[in-house]
Amino acid sequence: MTVNDALALLAGTTALRVFLPDLRTVTRLLLRAAVLAGVAELLQTRPVRPGDTLQSTSVASFDREEA
Repeated sequence: MTVNDALALLAGTTALRVFLPDLRTVTRLLLRAAVLAGVAELLQTRPVRPGDTLQSTSVASFDREEA
């Protein structure tokens, strides 16, 4: 191991020690924002009631051109 290799390892280790807490904080912030967006999306959807019937649209109806 040369001196340059040792210095590169030391620089890499120092960079990890300096930036890892910030990276962890940003990752947690992004995950929290994604969860909040997912919860908001789930709360906006209307739950299906037992008496409701689901109406499905045919894909073929979208393929036809109306004349």
